[in-house]
Amino acid sequence: MHILLLFATGYLPAAFEHTFLSPLNVGLGFSYINFSNNILGTIMDPASFGQEDRFQLAGQTGRRFNLKPLTHNSFAGSIPTRWGHFGLGIQSFGMKQYSESTMSLIYGKRLKKRLKAGIAVNVYSLSIPDYGSTNTVGVSLAWQVQLNDRVHWGTILHNLNNPVIGDVKEPLPQLIITALSFTATKKISAQIEWEQDTTYEGQLKAGFKFQPIEWLLIHTGFVSGTGQVTGAIGLNFYRIKLNYAMANHPNLGPSHWMGFHIPLGR
Repeated sequence: MHILLLFATGYLPAAFEHTFLSPLNVGLGFSYINFSNNILGTIMDPASFGQEDRFQLAGQTGRRFNLKPLTHNSFAGSIPTRWGHFGLGIQSFGMKQYSESTMSLIYGKRLKKRLKAGIAVNVYSLSIPDYGSTNTVGVSLAWQVQLNDRVHWGTILHNLNNPVIGDVKEPLPQLIITALSFTATKKISAQIEWEQDTTYEGQLKAGFKFQPIEWLLIHTGFVSGTGQVTGAIGLNFYRIKLNYAMANHPNLGPSHWMGFHIPLGR
């Protein structure tokens, strides 16, 4: 019944469409451009490295529309060095009958005071019992520019090498994403993002960030393509950050994410 509903509403995801997202990204309207200290966000946006000069770990689990087959998990870590930031990301999606996994090697560096850039090499693996497994590699580039004290601009070229997978040569999602972030005050900021798939129509994403007190972070957002309304809450306990997000689809209902972020070292 759930699968029939997905078909009826047009939710037909391609292979590896469920890319890395942290709960905080979800809360900002499924934004991919990562303007904050969010290690899970560096998998899609390697240019966002450099917020902290210490080792960090993060992880999340999510379930689209409360359907077990649409469960995904991801973990990421980063190490700062004198040559830039290096990171590793691991993601899994699906179930025993159909599973996707991705391992990402990430590098990011601040090139100038107001310019950061990064690259991610993603190794995609697809496994279907009785049909076997297959792999391919995708490469993504990203950069962020601080236009002034309040405005940042970022761009991601995801899977720019146009990878395909399997004997049927199914193309993986190839995305061009660009966003602007505006900081109104130390507690309030907004982000607007355009995501353009090379195969499908583009969609506009918008999000707002509000931090009323030091240990509480609130995100809200909207996605034009699906009509989903999103929200997230982040709690800071000393150095440990816990995040929760929910997105509501007008036809398929709610999805949920939970995650953590732990900086290590001084």
